[in-house]
Amino acid sequence: MTPEQMNNFVKRVNPDANTLGEYYKRFGAYYGIKGDIAFAQALLETDYFRFTGIAKKGQNNFAGIGATDPEHPGASFDTPREGVLAHIQHLFAYASLDAIPSNYPLIDPRFDLVKRGSATTWLDLNGKWAVPGDGYGEAILRIYKQIITTLPKGGLHKGYKPKLPAGV
Repeated sequence: MTPEQMNNFVKRVNPDANTLGEYYKRFGAYYGIKGDIAFAQALLETDYFRFTGIAKKGQNNFAGIGATDPEHPGASFDTPREGVLAHIQHLFAYASLDAIPSNYPLIDPRFDLVKRGSATTWLDLNGKWAVPGDGYGEAILRIYKQIITTLPKGGLHKGYKPKLPAGV
């Protein structure tokens, strides 16, 4: 999915939403994470960038990193770019045992608290990212499928038919 397609989708739900598609695409590609599905996770975590939960808009925390209750609203990042980078790095920690690539500084304050390689699929995030987290991965993939199905006829790119992840 292109950054424009991600941004256009969220703007239909929340006209005031941040336009973060480019960051999700770029950082996702760099870390080997599906940026468009991470974007769907951010929509789930932030109520489509309306921030109606524990983390608030000014925190630039699009993944709810460290947010557990009102007294513990989670990590804050200086810019939306840093918030997306931390989100992708946090996913990388769950998905891989490899050393974190070095082109970007480590922004995720909870990277070293993750059991590395413990979630190599989106469904593996159940009970890890959100507690109890029942159906958490499925909820991410439902939003992703919703985005895909709203794309204009012809799919993501001319002649491309998306292959949806297992469980979608």
